[in-house]
Amino acid sequence: MLLMVGYDDELNHVFGKIEGALTKDIASSYLSKVAEIAQENKCRKVITDLREAELFANQKEIEILSKELKGIGIEFGLKRAVLISKNINDYKVWENYNFRNGFKDIRLFSDEGVALEWMKL
Repeated sequence: MLLMVGYDDELNHVFGKIEGALTKDIASSYLSKVAEIAQENKCRKVITDLREAELFANQKEIEILSKELKGIGIEFGLKRAVLISKNINDYKVWENYNFRNGFKDIRLFSDEGVALEWMKL
């Protein structure tokens, strides 16, 4: 399992990657680190690469995590691009729960170039 989070000065965004099993606890830990780095750098943009991750969270856990985002430190208006390659329906559930809980600036992408262009808007 790989979990990494960093900040790109040149592109002014937080970047992260998870490989292997992606559980609710791993996602929560990752998002906490993202929030910390975003706040430290006064950054409002995040790109997350989950193309080599396998989601091991059920719909209830996904819903709970979406409700915990504010407590983890994720702020409304934080623009989040999520790169995915499989389990599209499961990630759409995540995206929809985010929308329902007020986190409207999240989008799913399969193409990194398109995601980076969206981040510039």
